[in-house]
Amino acid sequence: MPFQTHPKISFTRVEAPALVDRHGITVDELPVESFVKSAVLLDLSGRTVGEIDDEDLEGAEEAAGLSIREGDVVVLHTCWDENSKNRRTPFPGLSRNATDYLLFRRIAGVAADCPSIDEGRSMRAHRLLLRKGVTVTEGLCNLLEVDESRFRLLTLPLRAKAAVSPARVLALLESYW
Repeated sequence: MPFQTHPKISFTRVEAPALVDRHGITVDELPVESFVKSAVLLDLSGRTVGEIDDEDLEGAEEAAGLSIREGDVVVLHTCWDENSKNRRTPFPGLSRNATDYLLFRRIAGVAADCPSIDEGRSMRAHRLLLRKGVTVTEGLCNLLEVDESRFRLLTLPLRAKAAVSPARVLALLESYW
């Protein structure tokens, strides 16, 4: 099932370490296997603004009856895309504790339905995650269509020598196979 580009966000995109480190790798240098991963969907619809904390992540895991596994892409469903009225609508971001929690769980990536995983312009979560090789995908939509907590996530960025690339992102659900 495709996630379409959200009309209020410029484009669904993948971000590589070069975004926060001028010596970091670019999208074209990311291993192909980093774009086909096991994913877990966390319902964070109660956090439409402010920081998402580690307790929010743990609560979403518990509510879904699952646990983030090493190598997962964590998909943050904040409902921002369904609830925002325009591009300037505030959105939630990952706190330092939440970012540390995800790094502790040894995730492969973070994907979100909002314009950024950082609230405001701090880029703190970006720096911490990208420098550890965790991919970041932002601007997802149609997450309400995903009715499974675990699925395969297929991310198709352009093979661009750039820090950021537009991407087509698909949820490969068991119910469709």
